[in-house]
Order: sequence, then structure tokens, then C-alpha cells
Amino acid sequence: MKRTILFLFFCIGTGLMALAQKTPVIDTVRAPLAYVYDIDRLLITLQQDSTIFKVKLEGNPDEMIPVIGALDLRRGDTLTVCGERNSRKKIRKKDPHMLSARILSVDYAYDHDDQICSFFSMEQKPTFQGQGTNAFSEWVNSKLVYPESSKRAGHEGTVKLRFIIDQHGNLTNLEMVESSGDPALNAEAYRVVSSSPQWQPGWANGKPVKAMYTFPVIFQLMDRSVNSPKK
Repeated sequence: MKRTILFLFFCIGTGLMALAQKTPVIDTVRAPLAYVYDIDRLLITLQQDSTIFKVKLEGNPDEMIPVIGALDLRRGDTLTVCGERNSRKKIRKKDPHMLSARILSVDYAYDHDDQICSFFSMEQKPTFQGQGTNAFSEWVNSKLVYPESSKRAGHEGTVKLRFIIDQHGNLTNLEMVESSGDPALNAEAYRVVSSSPQWQPGWANGKPVKAMYTFPVIFQLMDRSVNSPKK
């Protein structure tokens, strides 16, 4: 009889512990001093002084990468996430503190110095020729000319560019953030993207705002992949 009662208590206790571990909790992270993300693992690391908080996001990487990149968290901002707390008693350096997390909201404390608006706070995102960013990808692909020197050398690669769509819809502040390793491919990617027609700007709080994109231009000799902007 005593064994049966003890066994029941053990089962109930174990069940409650499992339930507690799987019950989603909401955490609010304020004023991050450092913001790093690991795209492959969908892992966000926030650090305030000596406190580190790692969030493992749920979802499809292809869909979540632009979301992570668009967060642009700064000192004074607030990130609210909902997920499962890591049940490990001792969390190692590489382990996330929260699993299967969803971003509920981002509260920006003030306009950032560069006044680039986050996609989270936009009422309307920038569009290219009245369509989404895929239209810009198609336009770039239609204008790219594979450099002859690169063809002869058998060179392929990806050129990663960053640019801003300003309040007037102009593509500005174009810079290369990752080289393909071939100067000719780099120059061709820069040439095409820099000649972009005007966009329709994004809107927030009833007025046009700036938005930043990271855009990979992919050069492949046999099969040119569709280049897609990342917010």
C-alpha cells in the first residue's frame, strides 16, 4: 500500500514537472547591449552587462532569417518572446535559455540614430514597381551579365550587398558586405543593383521611412539562382 502511494506521488510529481517544463512562458528582455544571431540555428543572443539570454526561435529558417535580420535591437529597446524554458539544471555556454520561442513584440524606445525603421514597426513595407521584393530579384536577374573573364576562369560565387531604401524610394548607401572572391563578379553585382529604378518607400506612423536590406547576388555558370533580398 505504501509503495503504491509513493509510486502515485512520484507519477504525479513527474507529470507536474513535465507540464511545467513544457508550458510556454513569456520573457521580456530590456536594453540589450549586445545582439548577435546564428542564422543556421535560429539562435538570438542578447547580453546586458554580465547577463546573457539566448533564445532559440521556432519556424522555417527561410522564413525566420529575414525576421531575425530585421530586429535591429539597440540599447533601450524591449524584446518580448514566448517559449519553453530550458529545463537543464546547468545550461552550457552554447545552450539556449528558451526553446521553441516566438517573438511577440518589439518595443523600440526611440528613433535610432540612423533613423532606419524596423520592419516590425512598419505599416507598409517598401515595394518595387508595385510588387514585393521578389520583383526586384527578378529585375536584377534580368540585368546581370556574367563577366567573360569570370566565365573563362570558371568563377562562381555570391556577392552580398546592403542598401537603404530611403523616404523617397531611392536605393542609397549601397555597400558590399561580403565578396565573391572575384572582382569582376563584385563589380557586376554592384553595377546592376546601383542602377535600380525607384521603389515605393515603406511607411510607419503615417509617414515614409527608411528601410535597410541585405541582398545576395548569386553567380552560377550552369544555373543562375533567384536572388532574394533579406530584410
